This record gives sequence, structure tokens and C-alpha cells, in this order.
Amino acid sequence: MKIRDIMTPLKSNKHIVDGINGNTDIYSLGNKYKTFSNSTLEIIDNQSYKIGELNKELLSYIISTSNKYITNDILNKIEDGVVAIDAKGKIFFANHAYSKILGVPICKIIGKSMQKIEPGAAILDVLQTKTPINKEKQYIESLDKYVSVRIYPIKQNGALGGAVSIFTDTTELIKLNKEVERANEVAVCFQKQVEAQQELSKLKIIGKSPNFLKVVSQALVVSKTQASVLIRGENGSGKEMIAKIVHSNSQRKDRPIITVNCAAIPENLIESELFGYEEGAFTGAKHGGQMGKFELASGGTLFLDEIGDMPITMQSKLLRVLQEGEIEKIGRQKNIPVDVRLITATNQPLEKMINEKKFREDLYYRLNIVEIQIPPLRNRKEDIGLLASYFLEIYNNKYEKSISFSQEILSFFHSYNWPGNVREMKNCIEHAVIMCLDDTFKLKHLPPHINKTISNTTIKEKNISLYTYGTLQQEVKDLEKKIITEAIASSKNNKSKAMKLLGISRRTFYRKLKEYGINSAKK
Repeated sequence: MKIRDIMTPLKSNKHIVDGINGNTDIYSLGNKYKTFSNSTLEIIDNQSYKIGELNKELLSYIISTSNKYITNDILNKIEDGVVAIDAKGKIFFANHAYSKILGVPICKIIGKSMQKIEPGAAILDVLQTKTPINKEKQYIESLDKYVSVRIYPIKQNGALGGAVSIFTDTTELIKLNKEVERANEVAVCFQKQVEAQQELSKLKIIGKSPNFLKVVSQALVVSKTQASVLIRGENGSGKEMIAKIVHSNSQRKDRPIITVNCAAIPENLIESELFGYEEGAFTGAKHGGQMGKFELASGGTLFLDEIGDMPITMQSKLLRVLQEGEIEKIGRQKNIPVDVRLITATNQPLEKMINEKKFREDLYYRLNIVEIQIPPLRNRKEDIGLLASYFLEIYNNKYEKSISFSQEILSFFHSYNWPGNVREMKNCIEHAVIMCLDDTFKLKHLPPHINKTISNTTIKEKNISLYTYGTLQQEVKDLEKKIITEAIASSKNNKSKAMKLLGISRRTFYRKLKEYGINSAKK
């Protein structure tokens, strides 16, 4: 028998207290409590067996203090909210903390149905399941708050009498945790940017725009793995540079990185270029044969640029290499195992090519374990000035000149679309440094293909007028004449019908015919 089983009837029966003090035999819950000595109360069951004993002084103290200190006063001193409901879901107790958290006076809570106050309250589930609930970060919709809650069923004489919920308002703590998480994310993002800038500095690559630094950060992350990488971006955006970042920060950095431009190799030679051949494999084969790019890159990285231009038949062989980890050298009977980390790049829409049966879908998923998208230069405005100054310094040194940018050329650089990206800018500045005979790089020094794209505003800075139209009045007359002529032609020279099409009066129509000299026109 547990002491709480004894205490329940003892506290509710005054005669027991009197019995303790009077050293008389007392009965409760079918058990006999017999005075054993001045300090001990012996417990005898119905069959006169001793089943335990209690300290009289301690028992008397517990009973007296249970009357002295009211339970409500104790519960109202704690910061946790406490609410209790009966078996029907009606609230019969709530402490001050519960009232404060809800923002409602206790008098408006007591006696109310929990189903109405909070229909989805977890305490109602306990009434159904009779099982305790312990939840962290429980969201209370009606309060717009998070709480940490512990809910227990209340039992009386073995039957369910209700349930009690004890909870702590953790809204501020959760908000603080979210702020800490956000701050950590910012710190991690900043650290990645610092690492990206350090890598760019090490490789002497120019760039500080956030979207470009993000790309470099992605390259640094994937470099620690062996995953295949697909780099996508426009021509001249720096796909090979990103491939080198991945390789130089990988475990293979001490091994070679071999680059192959798939678009630059004739279709009939690409297999021998990639896999190599044995001596005598075909007419014209080199003495001793030739190692392919896969063999040369073994242990290191193979970068296949313009992978979208690889012939479909070659794509099948490349897929087999990736699956088997070995190459089939031309003229050799036995396959050769290779250990290569593959990086590919393209500016083509591979997904569209898959739909057009020009690129293998299974190869696409083999290559595209991680995809890195390089932003075009027009979306890296912060880098345009840096790159321009960097290239200008290089070519000033190369051609022993001291040319500087004019303000108009710097404005043009930031407004130009740069379809050829960094490569186009590099070529543009080298062309200008070569052709410039004075000390200032001006619009007239731009390559011819760029000069053709200069906007009217930029051309006006060179005092060149592009306006080739007549006066507004003349242009309106020409347009009006054209419209009337077309209306007559559409009406098959039926002038009445033409008037209706144009929505003008007969008088106005014939006046216009005379004014524009189209009275005798057949159309």
C-alpha cells in the first residue's frame, strides 16, 4: 500500500486525527490503524496482518499543514499556467498565471467549457485517451502563442475525474531562438562570402557581387565531395574558372585537371580523343598509340566543356564509363579502369534537347548531381568596374601604355548588355588599348560590333544625330495618306464603303483625296 492511498482518507476524516492524538484504534479504507507506541501507528489489514507503520508525528504534521496552506495559494505563486477541467470538459480551476497568459480574468474562465475556449486543446484529448501528454513548442491558435505543456488525467477512486494542464509560455524564447538561428545563418553566409573572396583572391579572379560570391561558395562546398557537377551559364561567363575552383579545393587538387571542349572536336575524333587508342588500331594511328583524356585525368578531374555538343552516340559511351568506371580504348581488348571526377559545362538548354531526343536523359541525371548556375555579367553590376580596371591594367602593361577610362566609356560599360560576358569585356578592352593613340579610352575606341549596338543616348554624347524623319506634320500626313489609300484598296475602289471603314464624312473624304492627290488612284 502506498502512502498516498492512506493519506487520501486520512485528510478527509477528522476522527482519524483525533484517533492519532488519543492513541485509539482507527479504521479507514477497510484497514485498521492501531497505536503501536507513542510515536508509531501500526497498519493492520482486515485479516489482522501487519502491513506497515507510520510515524505519528509526521502524519499529524502533514494533515495539519494540508489544512493550513491552501492549495490554490501555492498554485497561484508559480509562473506556469495551470488549468483543470472536469470529465465533461468544464474548467473548475485556473491559476493567476493561466489568466495572465490568456489575458482574461479568472472569473470569465471558471465554469466555461474548454471546447468553446480552445476547441483543439490537447487537454481534451487526454479526456478521451486517459493518457498523459508532454509537448514542446505547442502552438495555441487562439492566443497566437507557443507553450511547453504537460497534461495529466485526474483520477478519483479509479475513475476519470478530469484533466490538468501545466504549461509555460515559451513564445519569447522561441522568437529568441529564431533570431539566434537567423543570426547564425547570417554569420554562416558571411563566412562563406569571406571564404569565396579569399578563393577568388588566391586564383586572381575578380568579383564581389553577392550572386557571384554565392556561386563561388557553392563551388567550394561541392569541391569537398566526389559528386559530378554541371556548370551552366552563357558563353564567356566563366564556366571553366568555376571548374578550376572546384578542382583546386578538392582532394584531387594535386592531380591534373584536363579540359576538353566537346564542340571543338570533330565527331569522328571525339572517341579517340576521350578514350585513346592502341597502336595499329586504325590507319594513321600514331606509333605506340595514344592515351585519351580519361587516362590523362585519372586520379584527377576531367572537365568536359560544351557537353551539349557531344554526339548522341558518344553520350551512350560516356554514360557507360560513368556507370562502370572503366573505358574501352580503341583497338584494345581489355577495358581500362579509370578514377576521374567529372565536371561538365554547357550554355545549351539540355532539358529541351532531351525532349527533342538530342541529349540522353539518363546521362543528364548522371552529370547533374550538383548544378551551378553562373550569372551573366549584366547581372553582376558591382563587378563591371572592377573587371574593366583589372583588364585595363593588364593590357596597359602588356602594350606599355597608360590609357585611362573616360566617363562616357564607364557609363557605357554599365549600360551595355554584354552578351559575350567577361570574355567580351576582356577582348573589348584589349582592342581599345591597341587602337587608342591618345591617353583616354573613349566610345570611338570600342570594337565595331559593339559600336553598332550603342543606344541613341550614347551616340548623342558623340554629337551624332540618328534622326532621319521629317516634321511631325509631314509624318502625320504621310501616314494619313497611306491609311486612306489602303482603305480604298480594301473596298475595291468603292469609295462609299471606304468612307464607312474610315469613319469620316463624304465631304472630309473627298477633301483628303484632293489634298493627297489620290483622286484618280485605282487603289
